[in-house]
Amino acid sequence: MESKKPQRKKRAPQCKELDNPLIRKEIEFRYGIEGWKLDAVVEEINKAYGLNATKIQYRERLNKWGCRQRLNHKEYQRVHQTVSARQALKKESKIFLNNTTEIPEKRLQRWIARNTTFTSQLFSKAGIPTPNLDMQASSRTLSRPGPYGLVRTPSPNPETYLLPIIKKSVSIYYPHTPIGQLQGYLRQILPKNVLHPEDGSSALSTHFSTPNLPLLGTIIYRISNKMVYLPSGYYLLLDQVDRHDFRMHLRKLLSISSPSILATCSALLPSLYFRKDDEMFNYIIANYPQLNRRLYCYLKEYIKSEGDIPKTPTGRVLKDILREISNVRLSPESAEEAHTLLFACKHSPEDFAIFCRLWDRNKVSAQELDSYLTPPLGRHGLIGMPLFSRSPAQLKVLLEYGFIRCKFIMLFQVIVLNDQNLMRILCENLGIKHKASITHPSTGPKGLWELLDEATFYDIVSKCTTEIATERRRPRKINGFGIDPEIYVLVYAACVQPQFTQYVVEIIQWKYSISAEQAARIAINAMPILQDYGLVAPFDLAPFPPDSLKHTDLNRVSVLGALLHFGVDPNETSFWRTSFWEEVGKPSMAGQHKVHHSVHVDTQIPGEVIETDRYQPAQATTQVFRLLLDSGADVNGQLEINILDIIQDYMNPSSSYLDRETIEFMEYFDFQEMDTPIEIAFGFEDSYAFCFLIERSASVHRLYRRFTSGKYRGVHPGFVQAIQERNLNTIEDLWNQRILNLAVISALERGNVDAARDIILAYNHELRLNSLFLGVGELYCSGRLSYADCYDLLGLMLEMSASLGSNIDPSSHTQDGRGDPLQLATLDCLQLLISQGSSIDETSISIGVSNSDAMFYMTALSGAISGGNIETVAYVIKEGANVYAPCGFASSAIEFAISERRIDSLALILEAVPNSYPLAVAAVEDRRYKDEYIAEYVRTWKPADLSTDGEGKIIDITGEDLEQEANLLFVN
Repeated sequence: MESKKPQRKKRAPQCKELDNPLIRKEIEFRYGIEGWKLDAVVEEINKAYGLNATKIQYRERLNKWGCRQRLNHKEYQRVHQTVSARQALKKESKIFLNNTTEIPEKRLQRWIARNTTFTSQLFSKAGIPTPNLDMQASSRTLSRPGPYGLVRTPSPNPETYLLPIIKKSVSIYYPHTPIGQLQGYLRQILPKNVLHPEDGSSALSTHFSTPNLPLLGTIIYRISNKMVYLPSGYYLLLDQVDRHDFRMHLRKLLSISSPSILATCSALLPSLYFRKDDEMFNYIIANYPQLNRRLYCYLKEYIKSEGDIPKTPTGRVLKDILREISNVRLSPESAEEAHTLLFACKHSPEDFAIFCRLWDRNKVSAQELDSYLTPPLGRHGLIGMPLFSRSPAQLKVLLEYGFIRCKFIMLFQVIVLNDQNLMRILCENLGIKHKASITHPSTGPKGLWELLDEATFYDIVSKCTTEIATERRRPRKINGFGIDPEIYVLVYAACVQPQFTQYVVEIIQWKYSISAEQAARIAINAMPILQDYGLVAPFDLAPFPPDSLKHTDLNRVSVLGALLHFGVDPNETSFWRTSFWEEVGKPSMAGQHKVHHSVHVDTQIPGEVIETDRYQPAQATTQVFRLLLDSGADVNGQLEINILDIIQDYMNPSSSYLDRETIEFMEYFDFQEMDTPIEIAFGFEDSYAFCFLIERSASVHRLYRRFTSGKYRGVHPGFVQAIQERNLNTIEDLWNQRILNLAVISALERGNVDAARDIILAYNHELRLNSLFLGVGELYCSGRLSYADCYDLLGLMLEMSASLGSNIDPSSHTQDGRGDPLQLATLDCLQLLISQGSSIDETSISIGVSNSDAMFYMTALSGAISGGNIETVAYVIKEGANVYAPCGFASSAIEFAISERRIDSLALILEAVPNSYPLAVAAVEDRRYKDEYIAEYVRTWKPADLSTDGEGKIIDITGEDLEQEANLLFVN
């Protein structure tokens, strides 16, 4: 009998599709979180994605990814030790297999019964830790959890909230969010060859074919949630869509009836209109009739963002938009539309004729238009006023129409700018008399102001100041005591027109009956300071058009020099003692630029190479500084300003924490003793002021003695030596490391972990470990420090803290009011912070921006909503975050999500906490949102029917990996 040769089994072909981030997420979700058996996972995934992968290939991937369903013996042992230690401290515990999957307590009890002695169990029930447990889970040791076996504090009891919160797994609601619903549509609408292209010459190559599905979803998510902020961002996206032949797929995608697609179309329409992409524009309008051709909205958007709209040969410009409005005879229906049209039409006589022809005063009266209050179109509110015009013919027509708002601001402006024609028109309209003919001045005065007597001119200034103050503008903080607001307006005008300076002194002399020197001192006290966008105007409104403010920063130098020539001692002025130091202490001022270089300095840390970023200050600031010093300003005298006032004035209003350098300085010194210029300059972000003063100071003995005393430990030894030697180059090189805590942070930011560790070991007695602990944690939160390095350093600091007898509290508040950096945290970091005992509702508060006194409540939920990562939002809600508490600038998370236009975060909150729906309905009635897509979504929202749904899944369409892929795709 002939024996048959056994056939050799063929190896299954490789299945690289299993590494697709989208498919991998679903495999890990089904197997690791839902707990499916492997056979069921293989069958489901192969069927859903058309794969032929074998069970062995799935198992290999799961092992490679570290995805499993249970803990091993060592992990159970560590979890048992941690739970026992927490029980001894009377802390409740929840056990998790990984970041998302909870392990029932009975599993741990079953392991304990099988693997621990009866005595140990009795000790554990009595809350008495065994010696080895106490040693290994000491409260002084940072718990460093591995990827499996996490122990966390349970979420707060829902009964403690004002309204009940439904405590369910938030992931079941994800399929009912707009972006969750879009996932199914994506699979249906994309052709099969997008995922499996057969044509090798297709523009969608194999390299890009696999990630197209999640990448298109990411694009839709970013646009629909208002995460593309500027027109240039939409232009870049649309350019790259065309470049990579995604246009047809995007067009099919935009035909879907979905809230996400509606939001995307609404956001894309203005950019499509400006690009003159009429084919795509009309396609969207045809599919969504509610998104009609809103020409006045596009006109306002163009005016607001003109500087950011890329110029293309075929794109529309302002004249094209006005021509279309004129051709269809589209009259403005509201004061807002009339205001927008008037502003756009002032550029030329032809355009102004369009406004005169289309404006129907029966629909919008001149009084209604004149009193219309709107955020200024442009950086300076004056150019948005109906009466403002640089054309005499236009100004006459506007006055005939009856516009009267800001008449005296206009008159004061044209007098200072020496515009004779406009001054004549306004004086005739207001009935103001003058000394000589304005059209033909006989003796050629220095300025038009000399054609008016002092009383008349000061009356104009007074009425101008009143008009500025009534424009709902806050007066800027005034440091000069007893100075009338009119003086600030006059001195600011002198910085616009330097030849006006002498007349300002004469007016002050006339007003107060004082000497020229005293008048000049008052003028110096009222001198404006330089900030990011130029000189600070009185009442936060410059009474001059933007084009006249280009050289005010340098003009101020000549004005100050002229005033000092009257014999004023700068030490007797509040400008030197107070105001100017706000300017010098301002970080990253306008006009600065950063110079990066590497230097070798003697840091007393072997092998350390310093990479420094030197800021070059604004030229106008340094010129004023030198002028004051040359005029006798005392570098060793006491000032009248607290360094804390300067630091807090420049706290970033959109963030709840200061920069690490400022925090280190705030926590280091007794501010009551920091009162001289050189001591105050030590706390500034930039080094130039400190170097100026070191160069001019007769003695640095007091400063050297302060830094070497036992009370003020922690100043870098190399920096102290450079002060003693007056080595300005070394001072600049070591500026960002002048405090040892900063040296550690600086080394970590450069990726030099070994140098940071060496500093900690060498100067452990001088370091403030609690502050440094938070600083290292913030680097990890912001993604600038790896998980392993972060925990190595934090563990090292905790060990040192224990040996030194000091105390580090990872959840303690710092001196500036910050708590845990939950608002900065990524999902992984949030889970870590919560596992260490942080509260998910930890809140820090900062004061609002520019013209608002609103409070900004920075929480984990506000950070997640702002960041737009829906997985993080889901996690924060799951952990029990209070959605009714103040969030961001809003009074609740619902209102904050609406204000940020985060439609998916809003949907997730509504599904998880349906009792918050009335808050959403009330919020969208605000005029800012009532006509937007997000308002329509709220009005038509209904709770999802979960009776037919299984456990949902959150596809990481907003996660960092896919975000990076999207960014790479649109850069290359």
